[in-house]
Amino acid sequence: MEGVVIIIFIVLALAISVLRGESYEVKITEQIESMGGTVINIEKKFFSIGPFMVVGKGRTVYRIEYKVGNDIKEGWVRFGGLFGPDWRL
Repeated sequence: MEGVVIIIFIVLALAISVLRGESYEVKITEQIESMGGTVINIEKKFFSIGPFMVVGKGRTVYRIEYKVGNDIKEGWVRFGGLFGPDWRL
């Protein structure tokens, strides 16, 4: 019985993690589109902190490639902070 509870907990944790990641990608896409751009690539960074000084537990960093007009640009965003997403576009 305990094994079933552990398996259910693991499946639930994975589902929450996937849904949170999809939610972050939607927020990134909305932010880029609000600037008049289109997203080329969204890459979740596991070991790189990008331009941020500190990335603590529970924070997620994404590297974004996007196009505005004829220019291809790179941006970064950190989710999970006390004051909301930290955009570096």
